Amino acid sequence: MNLLISLTGAILLLSGAGSLEELDENEYARYCALAEQPICINLASTARLRSCGLFSSYQVASLQNYIESSGDILSISELGTVPGFTPHVAEALAYFISLESYSRAGERRKRKLRQDAMVRYGGSSLSGKYHLEAGDRAEGWLSCRQRLTLSMAVYGKRPWKLILGDYNARMGQGLLVWGSFSLGGFSSTSAFSRNASGISGTGSWSPSWRGFAAGYDGRCWQASAAVGIDGCLLGAVSFLGSNGSVGANCIYGNVGKGLSLDWKKSFGHLAFFGEAAWCGSPAIVAGCRWDPSYETSAVALARYYPPDYQAAMAGAVRSGSKTKDEAGISAGVRVRWFSATADMAFHPDRWKKHAKNYQQFKSVISAAPQFSAGRWLLSPSARWTERMQLSPKGDAAVPEWKHELRCDLKAARGCLDGTLRLDFLQTGTHKPGGLAYLEAGGRWPGRAGEDSNVPDTSRLQLSLHLRATICRTDGWTSRIYAYERDLPGAFNVPAWYGRMHGLSLVAGVRYRRKKTRHQLDLRAGLTKYAEFKIQYAVRL
Repeated sequence: MNLLISLTGAILLLSGAGSLEELDENEYARYCALAEQPICINLASTARLRSCGLFSSYQVASLQNYIESSGDILSISELGTVPGFTPHVAEALAYFISLESYSRAGERRKRKLRQDAMVRYGGSSLSGKYHLEAGDRAEGWLSCRQRLTLSMAVYGKRPWKLILGDYNARMGQGLLVWGSFSLGGFSSTSAFSRNASGISGTGSWSPSWRGFAAGYDGRCWQASAAVGIDGCLLGAVSFLGSNGSVGANCIYGNVGKGLSLDWKKSFGHLAFFGEAAWCGSPAIVAGCRWDPSYETSAVALARYYPPDYQAAMAGAVRSGSKTKDEAGISAGVRVRWFSATADMAFHPDRWKKHAKNYQQFKSVISAAPQFSAGRWLLSPSARWTERMQLSPKGDAAVPEWKHELRCDLKAARGCLDGTLRLDFLQTGTHKPGGLAYLEAGGRWPGRAGEDSNVPDTSRLQLSLHLRATICRTDGWTSRIYAYERDLPGAFNVPAWYGRMHGLSLVAGVRYRRKKTRHQLDLRAGLTKYAEFKIQYAVRL
């Protein structure tokens, strides 16, 4: 199947982010690791499928039921017909899954031992990672940057799992427990609801939890529990039906004491989702989604977090409030390559204290068509963002507006690719500002590497990308964020402000010898200061 969706587009669709600038380092690294080592959905256990974070509990159960009744899934097109999936989501998942099948008589399932090691130097810091995978039976991570991360996960032949060391926890819609990543806003329709991964092992630089965890995935129910080294207890149980799920979650410890109930229920093309919680006081998030046809959807969401809500490890659907002191409503629509979203939030405690930004409004309109012009694949896109924050001034309320228009043009032909960006911004009474960059490069031999789902089989591969950037704004209050290409697995979104210009170069070489792959990458940049990074990785 010739996929038009790029790796970047797949990450944005599955994460719910509207642009790479809205992601964080750990979330980006997680998707990059899955792209490097895809999960075989025909062979992986239920616990492994749920822990990877690509699927909801309902999708995992639907996959298992389909494989049991109809046999292994042999194509991305077939995956798109499985209940709980759509053709568009299946295309995005193609970068992170594999479809190996050993269902024919006489064949045995193979469990390959895979190892990855990486060491990175940048500035004055040294960091490294090691990952071990024994088929679908065990995984281990060792990471070291500012702190040491050690995690080991074992998946049983029956659907159970044990995790020792560092782990991540994402439950329900995030009202009670949601490790790390939380979006800054509703920039796409996929950002309104979440797929909880439960408790899973992690190789993150900054994991949320450390201790011991266990889980069991039955045919129609799932349960997991964890004990942190600080004595914090986590627990979750969910029940799966033919078209939805309901779950209960709890936390007890110095980060809070609370309970929550989450749900997802589908009625044909209409689905309802949400979570209600108590942690010092009650809070709720609830929404509905309508998917009438392929690449068409509409969604609405309401939320309320009281000022005295005390869930310290929660992750709001919009990160601005941290699940505290907010009431809001949101809506969005998507039709093929066009989408529009709007969000309004009110902060009662700020309003009572006559504090600034007690009411906020944000809307995002974006269009990203894709077409061919001869041998070139062109991907123009435009994103218009309006943001308003209301603050008191005397007896009156003063609105402060932020207007931003971002236009991109991406072009690819064979192994060559390039990007042109123009970003215009005006904040409050400041003068209009802007940022522009031009990036060009490619990979030799082969197609544009990270935007292709075709496996790389070349023995030697070179890559080179050069970017020139210029920025003119009033200063820090009018700063513009722009994602920068970096070393593989690294994530870089610098803030540009004032009068700045920069040059950056990212180059790499990959060499394969039998079953071993060596990779050496470097990045050199020059803005207000010089920057140099180098990374070596090996896969066995």
